[in-house]
Amino acid sequence: MKSKYPVLCGSILICELFVVYFAVLTAFGLQVKSAQTLTLGQLLIGASVIAVLAIVGVAMLPRRIGQRRPGVVIGWIVQVLLLASGFVVTSMFFVAALFIALWAVAVYWSARIDREVAARE
Repeated sequence: MKSKYPVLCGSILICELFVVYFAVLTAFGLQVKSAQTLTLGQLLIGASVIAVLAIVGVAMLPRRIGQRRPGVVIGWIVQVLLLASGFVVTSMFFVAALFIALWAVAVYWSARIDREVAARE
């Protein structure tokens, strides 16, 4: 039986890809004070690290109920890095808090749905 992790958690991580790159554009375009010491290349490298981890996290999410894969842990690492990006663009603290809440809910509900489906079988 297929797991619900890829659908719920994967959509959160993919949305974060777009948010991270929009934050880079914001930091560079508005010349945010904390980002003035960073070049566009440095901002893009930081965003790319988060993006690659998010993509790897999506690829490593459990595909079947009961399967153990590191995708959820990688997703939590992405959440921490997104929160740390708030030191470059202050508004990212708020955005990261929203995504952390969404991630926690997605992980909780995916696990709960998988447990209920496994119990029915």
